[in-house]
Amino acid sequence: MDISPLPLVLLGASLTILASAGPIEAHPGGASLTAAEITFAIKGKICTTKAGAKFSFGVDGTYIYDGLWQSHGSYAVDADSITVTFANGLRRSFAISVRDGIFYLEKTAIFCATEG
Repeated sequence: MDISPLPLVLLGASLTILASAGPIEAHPGGASLTAAEITFAIKGKICTTKAGAKFSFGVDGTYIYDGLWQSHGSYAVDADSITVTFANGLRRSFAISVRDGIFYLEKTAIFCATEG
C-alpha cells in the first residue's frame, strides 16, 4: 500500500516506543543507543502504542504498521535510529531514545513483545 507524505509527517510526530526490559533500560535519559541494543529491543517483536497502533519488526527485516493506516516494507537499525523503507520506495529514519527507562521512537512510547 502506498502512503502519502502527510501520514509520514504524522507518523514521525506521533511515534514512540516503550520496549521490553533488557539492557536498553540501563541507559539514563538522552544516552546513546547502539544498533545492537535497539535490535535486541525490537527484532522479532510486535510493538504497540497506548492508542493501539502496532509496529511489527520481523526477524527477517520486514516492517508492518497497522494503525491509523496500514503500511509495510523493510527496516534497518543504526545507532540511535531505525530506518524504514516503505513498499513505495520512500525511506524515513526515526530517532530512538530512552528517557526514564522508557524506549521511544520519536515522541511515542511503545510496548514490545515477542511475536507468536
